Amino acid sequence: MSEAMRADRTADVVIVGAGIIGAAIALELSRAGRDVLVVDAGAGPGQGSTGASSAIVRLHYSRLVSVLAALDCYYDWTSWEEYLDYRDPGPTISFIHTGALVLDGNGLRRDCFTRHFDSLDIAWEELTAADIETRFPALDARRFGPPAPPESEAFWRPANGPLGGFSYERAGYIDDPQLAARNLCSAAQHLGARFRFRETVVGIVQRHDRTAGVELSSGETLSAPAVVNAAGPASDALNLLAGVIGDGQVRSRPLRTETQEIPAPGNFTTAAGGTFVTDLDLGVAFRPHAQGMLHISSIEPECDQLEWLDDPWHFDPTATHAAYSRQTLRVARRMPTLHVPHRPSGIGALYDVTPDWTPIFDRSDLDGYYLACGTSGNCFKLAPMAGRALRAVIEASESGRGAEEPPMRITAAHLDAEIDLAPFSRRRTINQRGPNNVIA
Repeated sequence: MSEAMRADRTADVVIVGAGIIGAAIALELSRAGRDVLVVDAGAGPGQGSTGASSAIVRLHYSRLVSVLAALDCYYDWTSWEEYLDYRDPGPTISFIHTGALVLDGNGLRRDCFTRHFDSLDIAWEELTAADIETRFPALDARRFGPPAPPESEAFWRPANGPLGGFSYERAGYIDDPQLAARNLCSAAQHLGARFRFRETVVGIVQRHDRTAGVELSSGETLSAPAVVNAAGPASDALNLLAGVIGDGQVRSRPLRTETQEIPAPGNFTTAAGGTFVTDLDLGVAFRPHAQGMLHISSIEPECDQLEWLDDPWHFDPTATHAAYSRQTLRVARRMPTLHVPHRPSGIGALYDVTPDWTPIFDRSDLDGYYLACGTSGNCFKLAPMAGRALRAVIEASESGRGAEEPPMRITAAHLDAEIDLAPFSRRRTINQRGPNNVIA
């Protein structure tokens, strides 16, 4: 084997997955001077779950650590080229500012979010039903919930009073989530990171009770003393190959979900001041999208049956009538002038989800094998923090400081604060539950 071929098969770190999380980790580890090799089964960056993401950048979570991490990353997304520290010769993403409106409901007290805003000096405004309808005339600010499936009588109950909420300005979405992953990969490649696409990992090589690399479906072995699992919906399957399932570890699983896009009412486009809405009362989220469209996603209320899959490599990406009807009818109750086309539109995709919808940023019981798992549903915005967290976990583990647990705190990049990594541990206590994407 030539030296060039051997060099192409060795690295300091192999990252499995070139979605938004794996790409951000690749950039951060390349900044640390690591020789990084990224492997992905897709044809290019972000072609799995990332490409199907709603790409929301928002701050409302019920846990302080999640608000703090999202706020820190907000400054990365709104100063993208500064974060990349690299001028991509191709197109780059744009942050589309919409602000956010959170409607009351589902038994959640408003202050479970706003008290964290107050502690971090994030400006927000309380809105009455009259305020909401004046500011966003497309919305009907009456209470219809709690969430129910449209096939039930409870869904069609009459409105039972006015609905309030709160709004804040530091929110929006990324116009092209797949492009965001490409931008990150390009910046990492500029620093020396290498990428291999259309390659499937079928084994984790181990020697002397530690990681030694990965085996590909082609039979080729890539050698590295460290492997990062950022494989998205395939992450649980990869952990099974590594033999790290167990030890009370929080486990992620692939979940099929759907998002829809339909024409928005003329008074709820981006140009008309449409906002990103988290509707806790009806169990749905929606925002204006490009060219007069409305992007709709679920917040997985308890009344909805979730579609868990065993095989992440085989699923139907076609939009279903059931999910389309459920989601669009929920939004139609909130937007009386919404026209819902008869033909289902949208895409089906896989999420990588833990029981508490909180990601795992941690080492594993296998030395040299690291976890960036369970990152779907609400973690697109946290990608820069994921990169910084995994860099800290790896450095601590290699120095012996993290032999049992990762470093408990990392310094925020833009704030005078530290981010506690304990809630992202593989051994954390699971706390449940509420609207899944919001509570985490």
